[in-house]
Amino acid sequence: MHYFFLEGQILTPGAEVELGSEDVNHAYRVLRLKAGDYVAVADGRGMVRSGLIAASGPKKVIVLLGDQLPAAESFLKITLFQSPAKGEKMDMIIRQAVELGVTQIVPVYTARSIPRWNSRLEEKKIERWRSIIRSAAAQCRRAYLPHLENLHDLKSVLSRIEGYKTLVLFEEEKNIFLTQILKQPCPENKTVFLFIGPEGGFDSREIEALNEAGAETVHVGQRIMRTETAAVAAIAVIQAAWGDLSGERKSW
Repeated sequence: MHYFFLEGQILTPGAEVELGSEDVNHAYRVLRLKAGDYVAVADGRGMVRSGLIAASGPKKVIVLLGDQLPAAESFLKITLFQSPAKGEKMDMIIRQAVELGVTQIVPVYTARSIPRWNSRLEEKKIERWRSIIRSAAAQCRRAYLPHLENLHDLKSVLSRIEGYKTLVLFEEEKNIFLTQILKQPCPENKTVFLFIGPEGGFDSREIEALNEAGAETVHVGQRIMRTETAAVAAIAVIQAAWGDLSGERKSW
């Protein structure tokens, strides 16, 4: 069943809705959907409904909404604070993070971040990443569209982590494994903040600032991973321990 988002709309059973302009061409010309075909429509805020194509044309696709469908969401709320990676690596990180169930992505400039963009290029990057989030969320049947923030510097986000379980992957951390932390009970607020550094890693002053703000440094093994690998590996391990990748329905 093909999947579409209609952000900001109230999805009422029995109502007819029009797909957004960005989806009409894909639905009509690429997927060749026609009247009588079934689809799913999500509002990006947790509601998903079945839909029946009532009319399909090059300028308008109308869907008759039906029953509510199960939401493919983890109850664990993971925010990824990711230092931008060069080339298409950041696209890959964002796409895979969405597939693994993160609820929020915050790009954070750090001392060793290699790509530095002017405001115009930043806007283009954010626009592209939002498109990737939308596509990835539809592909894996998310009910929520993960929130993407504009780029921040590290200092500006430190005040936000107080009171939350905050983990920082740091290759120089030799004592604390991520899996050790995850043997503890899941946080009561079911919220985890995860910091992933740039390709050159965090510098010592950044780690000191993160620790002072309440973050814990961890490592995921003896091999040093690329930043795009580290993000995916850490999110997957966290979801397996505290989230929905264990195959169990947990109630903490």
